[in-house]
Amino acid sequence: MLTERFVYKPQHDQYDEVIGTDGNVREHWHYPMRVLNAMGMDALLERQRTAKRILRDDGASYSPGDQLNVSHTWSLDLLPMILSSQEWESIENALRERSELLNLILSDLYGERTLIHNKVIPPAAIFSHPGFLRACDGVRLPGEHQLIFHAADLVRSASGEWLVIGDRTQAPSGTGYALENRTVLRRVMPSLFRDAHVHRLSNFFLQWRRKLAELSPTKDAPLVVYLTQGAFKENSFEDAYLANYLGYPLVQGRDLTVRKGALWLKSLDGLRKVDVVLRRIDDSVADPVVSRQSFGQGVPGLTEVARAGGVIIANPLGSGILESPVLAKYMPAIARHFLGRDLRLSSVPTWWCGDAADLEYVKAHFDDLLIRHTCRMPGRHSVFVADLNPQERATLLAKVLAKPIDYVAQTAVRPSQTPALDGKVFSSRPLVMRGFTVASGSSYSVMPGGLTHIGTHTDTQHIVSQYSGGSKDTWILASEPEIEDSVFEPEKLARQKMDRNFSLPSRVIDNLFWFGRYAERAESGLRLVRTAFEELNSIEPLSPDNRRVLLCSVTKVTGTFPGFTAKDADFETPEHELLDIVSNRSRPGSIAHCLEAILHSADGVKELLSNDMLRLVNDIRDGMEYLNKNLESSLQAAPEELLDPLITSLLALCGLSQESMVRGRAWRFMEMGRRLERAQKTVELLSHVLVTDKSDGQGVPLLKPVLASLESRIVYKRYYRSGYRLDKGMELLLFDRQNPRSVMFQLESLRNHLEDVEGPNKGVQLSDDMRCILRATNNLLLTPVDELAERDEKTGEHLNLGKLLNQLDKDLKAASQALADRYFDHAMGPQPVEMSGRGVS
Repeated sequence: MLTERFVYKPQHDQYDEVIGTDGNVREHWHYPMRVLNAMGMDALLERQRTAKRILRDDGASYSPGDQLNVSHTWSLDLLPMILSSQEWESIENALRERSELLNLILSDLYGERTLIHNKVIPPAAIFSHPGFLRACDGVRLPGEHQLIFHAADLVRSASGEWLVIGDRTQAPSGTGYALENRTVLRRVMPSLFRDAHVHRLSNFFLQWRRKLAELSPTKDAPLVVYLTQGAFKENSFEDAYLANYLGYPLVQGRDLTVRKGALWLKSLDGLRKVDVVLRRIDDSVADPVVSRQSFGQGVPGLTEVARAGGVIIANPLGSGILESPVLAKYMPAIARHFLGRDLRLSSVPTWWCGDAADLEYVKAHFDDLLIRHTCRMPGRHSVFVADLNPQERATLLAKVLAKPIDYVAQTAVRPSQTPALDGKVFSSRPLVMRGFTVASGSSYSVMPGGLTHIGTHTDTQHIVSQYSGGSKDTWILASEPEIEDSVFEPEKLARQKMDRNFSLPSRVIDNLFWFGRYAERAESGLRLVRTAFEELNSIEPLSPDNRRVLLCSVTKVTGTFPGFTAKDADFETPEHELLDIVSNRSRPGSIAHCLEAILHSADGVKELLSNDMLRLVNDIRDGMEYLNKNLESSLQAAPEELLDPLITSLLALCGLSQESMVRGRAWRFMEMGRRLERAQKTVELLSHVLVTDKSDGQGVPLLKPVLASLESRIVYKRYYRSGYRLDKGMELLLFDRQNPRSVMFQLESLRNHLEDVEGPNKGVQLSDDMRCILRATNNLLLTPVDELAERDEKTGEHLNLGKLLNQLDKDLKAASQALADRYFDHAMGPQPVEMSGRGVS
């Protein structure tokens, strides 16, 4: 294809999605290519950069494993995957038919098992597979659909025929990424999207919500929860994104409990009965009682509750058996058994090594095949035998022969290719398209499009996210403009009452509380280190003794022992120690360690954070990387300047939480964490720096850096024209209700938040946390500020100040522990599965 601006020439002999065998652009690509050609390469590259920035700001990521805070920004190629409405109609019908057949298979395998009785499928293919859960035998969802969601991975062969290479039926992923791809591409190329008349995705999600509501036995206001694996799993972004879009609370296994024959959501207000679980975890970890695996993701007793009808799970437990590639071999026979005809959409040719004849074929053609394990698990990937050396081939063949029942072989299909932006040129990339269906009415609704994965190179064999592949938005061209639907139904919204007081899981509140604490801890640590750098290079240097006190306070306040408290601490050239306190992620108490904790807490509650807050969280992540690369090289030239962007990001995060979060419990617990941490760090700093005074008693040299670190120096100079006096400093930092940095301000804020959280149902007696806060407040109110400045001439200490700060520190720590005991610590372990009295709280 030659245009005025750029050239795309397929460098392959496979089917090409844009260029036909005659070398011309396919008909449904004519208009998009005219628009792209008129746009020009420079404009296209600028929009590609914009798309990357949007994905980064949205937090769209994919985590390759369970490593803490290890994730990659989702990769989206600007050129969509486009299919004509005529071609899509046949694919849509074929996907619907396949879902209907899989639904019949699932019903049969956990019901009458006619497929086995009539010898359509050998018993060993089912009963030897870990995905067949005997505990789920006889379990049925209400209605004719047992399979609620289905995803099929499709490739196009060299002849142009679409083939199924795999089915996903446990917790099909990808719908959230497809929705994000569509959202981004609509923003960066709005006119092309509008004028091309692309089928919209919203109706698919509307059918999704309708189906889950239909499954619930409670029709008025069913509680549907979105059960996720948790933060730092592969699809954590997608789970949070979809939960927000669908309007379901995002929960983890530890947020749920089985009691009295029902499933309950643990919240601050007690237990709430769950009606439907939209699960995004696999069968193997859903219920440790059944699977005997304990990864901390599942709910003990969940299977028994589902058997008794105490909760509806979509997709039902046990549906993982449908993912076995062994079924691909028998799918034609299964279709004839149930439907009386062949399927519209064929599977890739498959041989099961557990069948003697198939095993002989596999041995004879081993080098040309793709070898797959029958059970999908982490670390088990398909293997193209042709890519292996002779020794590796022999090892793999030995594994297959040792336990042939666990392996299948498939034809190594060379997928079709599509153009992708590669710098300033287009290059060919192989693709796999994942299609999605959801039960609707008497059949299935098919997402008009899907998620298209592309390889990193023209000859890439593995086209999945784990191998750093990219993605494309999938466009199905409509013959006429569509009416845009909302995922929420207006008539139902009009009848629903707004649930402003919905109780969030205790885990979410815990994460928000610590999000606030670590954000404040990181900010106070950064300010203190910045102040230390400024004092080291000040034109009015501190005395050696005061310099030692200030540096030791950095270690004590951040908790990065031994640091400057060590016997061999270097007080003459402390820059490298200060650098380590800032940037060493593996050092508990360091700034980087606190920032890691912020990211960890944010990932656990990202469904509650606005897009702007998520952008700031990403700024913090980027700021950490920037510090690691640049701080050490800047030690000789105002290193404190490099800390300013991070402090600004943390301040912006705090300010945005004030402006964008509803004043509900979630916000109040985050604020309580912040206020409690700020009060504690202020008390610690004052205690470590100002209690011992080696000055002449008139001026307090260390009050200046303390005020600077607590963002109160300018206020002090405006209020008090005199020098740095301890009584005036304590008046501002301890007692001033109008100073947002004072301890009194924090205590009063904490009291207000606690009163609001308790609400009208609070008891007659004060809670332990409130008692601690009131005791600290009274101690402050009853202490004359003049007495705090009194100095013992023998010891050089401000004894009254030390006594007050010590008591405040105890009260604040006791309040923190009381809060944890009251709201966050769930000491009660899993309950025995008791089916009597089901559904009674």
